[in-house]
Amino acid sequence: MNSSVPSTAREAMSSQRRGGARSRVAERGKRQNVQSDSPSRQVQEVSREVSRAGWRVVAATLADQPAIFQFLVGVFRQPSPAEFQAQLEDPAYDPADRLVIKSGARIVAHLRLLRREMQFGGRVLPVGLVADVATLPEYRAQGCATALLSAARQVLVQRGAVLGVLRTDQPRFYARRGWVVCGRHSYAAAGPREILSCLHQREAEQVRGTGFPLPPSCRKRYNIRLWRQMEQAALTRLYNENTRQAYGTLVRTEAYWQWLIRRGGNERVYVAIDGPDRIELDDCLAPIIGYATTRQGRIVEMMCAREHPEASIQLLARACGEAIERDFHRVRVDAPPGDPLHALLLAAGGSHCCHEADAGMVFMASLLQPRRFLQLIGHHLIQRVAAAGLPRPCQLGFLIDDEKYRLVIRRHQLQWIRGTLGRSYLRCSSYDLTQLLLGHLDVHEAVASGRLAVSTHLALDTAAALLPRLPFWRPPWDDLPAG
Repeated sequence: MNSSVPSTAREAMSSQRRGGARSRVAERGKRQNVQSDSPSRQVQEVSREVSRAGWRVVAATLADQPAIFQFLVGVFRQPSPAEFQAQLEDPAYDPADRLVIKSGARIVAHLRLLRREMQFGGRVLPVGLVADVATLPEYRAQGCATALLSAARQVLVQRGAVLGVLRTDQPRFYARRGWVVCGRHSYAAAGPREILSCLHQREAEQVRGTGFPLPPSCRKRYNIRLWRQMEQAALTRLYNENTRQAYGTLVRTEAYWQWLIRRGGNERVYVAIDGPDRIELDDCLAPIIGYATTRQGRIVEMMCAREHPEASIQLLARACGEAIERDFHRVRVDAPPGDPLHALLLAAGGSHCCHEADAGMVFMASLLQPRRFLQLIGHHLIQRVAAAGLPRPCQLGFLIDDEKYRLVIRRHQLQWIRGTLGRSYLRCSSYDLTQLLLGHLDVHEAVASGRLAVSTHLALDTAAALLPRLPFWRPPWDDLPAG
């Protein structure tokens, strides 16, 4: 591995030099997050504040990429050469998205930012993903990671991001620095033979329920086959239809789709076709009504047209057949909370996970611009007030770590007023407030457990209506490294 690292990094850097300038210019208008000042200028300003004896935070340059590769492999034993190359080819990537701490010319700590946009119930939020936070052992407990996170926050705010998101097995470390647990792992797993047996039993029960064998026209059968490169438009269409009103899924541009497929985080993509097996060259005929992306016995993403719910069952059956052929003893399906496939795999004797932590890993978020976030989701709050039949203006106070705030929602606008509380208010910490705004916390459960306190029954009803628990989740395909 060590002998291949320098050459691979040099090849990656050389490849980016050749194509980087052209691709960055071409994609500037398509980038998924709003940009302002250059990252290097932003970090230069931050580094003046976070400088320590002998080291400082700087934005990486193209020339730093080989050293960064060696650093990450030394700390994490990853990424693979293929994955590092894929990171460089991300259409939104800029070398300055990597923040590093140098002691002299040596890299001693590293953090990577990813520019993304996220769906939030029909609203698109500019967000920043934080990844690959690492420090050399001899430099730990000296504030390096804290300095990197502080610099990353300022860079993201200056770019216009309202939310930071990361995945970690060190939640206490990030919680002390303003991050909160947000989102749950959501998947089910069972044996492939048991799943197929359950599906056959399900079909037999449908036949018994009718009293006679179902004719072929009633037993909808789709053509299931491997996807072809020229059918990307079908995947894009299905993904957009399924995620437009979701919470937590990433917005994918055409360039991002091409990069995601080329990256190789998945092994196969199966498609379900309603009608004859023909190639979908455009979306006019639209015969592809579902797809499933698999990797080593795991369905990492499945999207089907809402009018064809049976397509997901047949795609699952195909994935089970593949798992049996490849001698995988478990099939895992990653799907949003509440997806019917979870119940199906449980009926097949499997297990279901919908927890904050899975193997020690949790998802965390940080509200970078709370006021801006409230403005962006203001339409949702106004709709919730109307749906709950609450009087307007609707007012709810927040006593946050002994500071007073009041949220006022009128027919077409909302206000966040500091220094005033009102009679009906909610007492909580800033940690709990962030989880409430992102839909991670259930108000009634939090009040019952003592995490939240309300001054009146009206405050409880108003908070429950305004801040319901949301299915904050995104499919793991975006995060899977090159295989």
